[in-house]
Amino acid sequence: MQVALRWIYEQGSSAVVKSFNKERMKLNIGIFDWELSNEESEKIKQIPQRRICTGEEFVSPNGPYKSLEELWDDDT
Repeated sequence: MQVALRWIYEQGSSAVVKSFNKERMKLNIGIFDWELSNEESEKIKQIPQRRICTGEEFVSPNGPYKSLEELWDDDT
């Protein structure tokens, strides 16, 4: 999990971590003490990405977004 957290942080995003386990919280805060290598980053970039929220609930023939392409600026 810490590799994923570090990747998210290096991408300029943030993640919500819900652990209340003290050991896991210490491990999670430790993501700031190291960096992924270029090789590791390149390997992670090869993993297929997908959105958790596709945005389908915001698309409607009568709404401002008529398609997912409009909603996501053709970046679906």
